[in-house]
Amino acid sequence: MNRPIVFPSALTFAVALFVAGFAGVAPAADGTRYLGSTKLAHHENDLDVIRTRCKPRINAIKLKAKKGQVEVESLWVRFGDGSTDTLHIRDRIKQGGESRWVDLNGGKRWVVEVGVIGDTERSLDRARVDVYGRY
Repeated sequence: MNRPIVFPSALTFAVALFVAGFAGVAPAADGTRYLGSTKLAHHENDLDVIRTRCKPRINAIKLKAKKGQVEVESLWVRFGDGSTDTLHIRDRIKQGGESRWVDLNGGKRWVVEVGVIGDTERSLDRARVDVYGRY
């Protein structure tokens, strides 16, 4: 018996495209997720706040320096329940370099904001800091 060829409906095709479009927002294979970035100024103890989309189950944070060298004094992290945690980094990160993983108190937490306190004294321009979370 010859059966007619059935093509998927337009709705099925649209749903497949929609799901494929979200493939890029999944966490990396190594369990890290990009939380956001900011540019630090030249003056001492510049504070920049990164608002995330409430990332669940983050247990550690790492910084990566782009477009210049940064001197990071500390971070503060605000969680979904409103509590905050201050993480003392005190690290100079060269352009293209990264900090160590800094564990969050209390294990896996919902991160909603990260405050970066530091400066870019040794850079000609404002250096960018990318913040990553580990699951």
